Amino acid sequence: MQRFKKTTLGFLVAAIAAGASSNSLAQTSPSTAANAPQASADQMFDVDLPAGSLTQAITALSLQSRVQILMDSDLVRNIEVPALKGRYTLEQALQRLLKGTALVPRRSGPTAFTLETVNEMPENVVMEEVVVIGTDGSRYQTSAGLSLTGLPLDYLELPRVVEVISEQLILDQKVTELEEVLRNVPGISLSDGFGGSNNDYLIRGFRRSAVYQDGIRSRPSLRVNTTNAESVKVIKGPASITYGQVEPGGLVDIVTKKPLSERRVYTEMRVGSFDNRHFLVDVSVPVNKSFAFRLNASTQDNDSFRDFFSIERDALALTTAYQWSDSTKLTASYEYRDEFRSFDRGTVTVPTPNGREIINRVFNIPIERRFGEPFEKIDTEYQYGTLGLEHDINSKWSMNLGLAFEKFKSDDLQARPRALIILDESAPVSNGFFTGVPQFESVVDEATDQVFLARRTDGSIDREVEALQFNARLNGELNLAGMRHRVAFGLDYQEQEGSRFFNATATSNGVPVALGGNGPLFDLKNPVYGNLPSTLSSEGRPLIEDENNDIGLYINDYIDLSERWGLLMGVRYDSIDVDGDGPAKSETELSPQLGLTYRLNNSMALFASYAEAFEPNTAFVISPDGSSSSTEVYDPEDSRQYELGFKAQWFEGRLNSTASIYSIEKNNVLTIVGDEVQLIKGQESQGFELSLSGQPTPGMNISAGYAYTDAEIKSGANVGKRPRNVAEHTFNVWSSYEFYQGSLQGLGAGIGAFYMGDRYGDNANSWNLGNYTTVDASVWYNLAVKSFSADGLLRFQLSAKNIFDKEYYAASGGDLRVTIGTPRSLFASVSATF
Repeated sequence: MQRFKKTTLGFLVAAIAAGASSNSLAQTSPSTAANAPQASADQMFDVDLPAGSLTQAITALSLQSRVQILMDSDLVRNIEVPALKGRYTLEQALQRLLKGTALVPRRSGPTAFTLETVNEMPENVVMEEVVVIGTDGSRYQTSAGLSLTGLPLDYLELPRVVEVISEQLILDQKVTELEEVLRNVPGISLSDGFGGSNNDYLIRGFRRSAVYQDGIRSRPSLRVNTTNAESVKVIKGPASITYGQVEPGGLVDIVTKKPLSERRVYTEMRVGSFDNRHFLVDVSVPVNKSFAFRLNASTQDNDSFRDFFSIERDALALTTAYQWSDSTKLTASYEYRDEFRSFDRGTVTVPTPNGREIINRVFNIPIERRFGEPFEKIDTEYQYGTLGLEHDINSKWSMNLGLAFEKFKSDDLQARPRALIILDESAPVSNGFFTGVPQFESVVDEATDQVFLARRTDGSIDREVEALQFNARLNGELNLAGMRHRVAFGLDYQEQEGSRFFNATATSNGVPVALGGNGPLFDLKNPVYGNLPSTLSSEGRPLIEDENNDIGLYINDYIDLSERWGLLMGVRYDSIDVDGDGPAKSETELSPQLGLTYRLNNSMALFASYAEAFEPNTAFVISPDGSSSSTEVYDPEDSRQYELGFKAQWFEGRLNSTASIYSIEKNNVLTIVGDEVQLIKGQESQGFELSLSGQPTPGMNISAGYAYTDAEIKSGANVGKRPRNVAEHTFNVWSSYEFYQGSLQGLGAGIGAFYMGDRYGDNANSWNLGNYTTVDASVWYNLAVKSFSADGLLRFQLSAKNIFDKEYYAASGGDLRVTIGTPRSLFASVSATF
């Protein structure tokens, strides 16, 4: 008598090729079966299954993994399973899908699994409960997703470099700033960031233009709050195809948190150096089989090692998902952020007989001292909302529609450093004013020399930016000329309007000076604060406005040429209208990309790619005396990249490695020559990068990378020089280990080192920021708390940043704007998961 009937859902490609197709099952051509790589039940792959029937989920897994799955059709009938997303082996994916059912997966062959009920397991098998206490290993797993191409390509198929940092790694390192997250990616250097008020960095030698969120361009004038970040994705090289206007070095895309298929509550309280207090909560609730929501909220306030500096940050994010039907899902989200941050231009450099040097080194000035004023600040409010529709047309075709609205408000106020003045010891200066005829010095050559800053108060008032963006994408699969094509057609539209008032003022002996003039001299060695106006008014100032409209169309096609060869082809068309205070400009651009992949085997591949990008050129121009300001529009930048690389997956797909060499060229670069903005031929960058990330063994996590960047200015006064802030060498490594069983169960620790090579502080390469290495470490202990829930967990963690208290200078905004690195800081936190 037959024990139970089995239905084969695995290796459906072979069945379909033989003619045994079914309307309810996905169909694949015979050529696809012939060209399919060898099945592997142990290889990790990206899973993104919607909530629905278990039968459909098993079908999709079998097709994607090309592994045979046998089951009793009666046992799985009418069983609904939640959505599943992440990177898993087939066995891990099956275990998660079958959680809460009476079924378990059993390996029945090298490339086959059988689903059985618990009471059907062989009699000699004793099921022993194994309780694992600790961090869910899947929280370190990441996927490049669809963003770069709009296509569901796996790690080895994608002929480009994409680095992804998981939320769990962010929590392990206890970082809250995007710049700290980006230390985990090779080839990234930091820039000034307008007094630290926004995220500013360079990728492969090119400065960022914007930060993206879920593939949508966001304002660069606001710092990222990592509370709502599921992961941080860094795409290397031009990515215009799906992102539109971008810099050629690459971009950063924040992947936000989405509702989970299982209930999860995470809350954390953190305290640390410089009166740091940080509280966050992350709640995901599946209300029923169709509707789920996720709420993230955080509040943070802290001082700094810098004098009269503080930060206050609040964030709230709500995301909902409604499974309208088996084939249609609706999503909506809203995010609100409110942030106050002191404005800090850092320190300055002074000319010496040996060239320019940072003044702190010359006169042993403490790094705590600020050369600004206590009133300096940037105050921002940000709102962001989205609506989305995901619809599966059939088993091969799907479409996505998205609408996003963004509103940004800010006011900033700063004591702007205008000029450096050096006088000898006997110079007649009192309370910032000359009392006689001074003797000016060209360099600091005596310890008794006096050094002053000419400053004024200025800032943007009532700044507002509003943006509306729409995107649509159609994904599908088809067979042409006996080859499998995965295609994506996309359309996106965005319109942005911005406005602000700008003012500049100062006083002399309490009397206002001419518009844009300087206040009393500020003594850098013996500072006296309070001699500048602490408020600005927009009265009598012109409203400065700008507008940007962009519509883009693109197509991407990934062709399986054979079992080993894959070809990516794509092109994007953009039509852009940019309007400032001067003449408006309209531009149209075509941005192609090509990529070729050759699989050496199931775990290694070679790739080559070519891509182009462009970006409109605008500049906010302030006259030398501050009496006028405007937004000017220039010819757009254009750029291109060539890249060759090698990818490999080790330890059954748990560890990824990438090595690549590239060459990038960019033209029409804005530069300041004297008081004028000019376009120059541009910049080139060539380099080599190596990265390694993953979990080679259970409990161990590693992220490491090295980059060599040879960037060069190609024309103008600084031809042949390296652009400022670009490090020739960067290196990063972070490794952690957590004990899942045994007497040390629940204990974990991580340590990392981050090296930034020598960087010049200006494009003339006249002075050097130096190099530095910082070392961070964390130790934590997980404690199971069943009173919370069956898998309730308390986590106690201690973290240290810059353990050896290295003094360093993180970035330069010019001779009078040098960012000082943060000294050693300690943090303690307790978190609960249930």
